[in-house]
Amino acid sequence: MEANSASKFLREFNDAFFKGKKDFIEQHVSDDVVWIMVGAMPLKGRQALIDAAFGMQDYTQMDYAVDMVIAQGQEGAVKGVMTSKGGNDRERKYCYCDFYEWQETGELQITKMTSFVVETK
Repeated sequence: MEANSASKFLREFNDAFFKGKKDFIEQHVSDDVVWIMVGAMPLKGRQALIDAAFGMQDYTQMDYAVDMVIAQGQEGAVKGVMTSKGGNDRERKYCYCDFYEWQETGELQITKMTSFVVETK
């Protein structure tokens, strides 16, 4: 896949998390995908990723902006900022960077995600 096409795909994949497009995510992760959220235990498998992304961790309630997308070969990264309302309607802002690895067997599928998230003041 060309870097430009991969960058576009990573933007779409990132967008799907924040817009609740569960079907898109399911379609584009491998059965044995691994999601490493730095500081937490890794999640293994499609269903574990879906449960985390669309269960207790509801990213659809956050605003977000993508600052940068980089892709080369079968790896890429997305850097951005997400904002949510915390307790007492206090706004909370986080900087994030997600690193992706994928395979192409007909349709592109993410095989590994590594996420770094830091709350800013």
